[in-house]
Amino acid sequence: MENPIKENRIVKDKTFALRLLGFALDTNCADACGEDEKESMISYSTTLLKYQIQTATEKDEIDYLERCNAKEKLKKGLLFLGHGMA
Repeated sequence: MENPIKENRIVKDKTFALRLLGFALDTNCADACGEDEKESMISYSTTLLKYQIQTATEKDEIDYLERCNAKEKLKKGLLFLGHGMA
């Protein structure tokens, strides 16, 4: 099995965490189990995105994060989880 983490990034894809968070935030759930899964996905993706924002060094990745308002999306995810901007 090939390691999905390359050069300290999941599947070398700078879009993954932001896309996962956006998907999770936009998901509508029909039951309590679905809400639990949504909360888990938001938790995972906010952790990944926070790490990515803090560790990005390449200009194209930094530009992408800024262009896509990654810090604002992160803030929405953390607010959903009740964490504020920790």
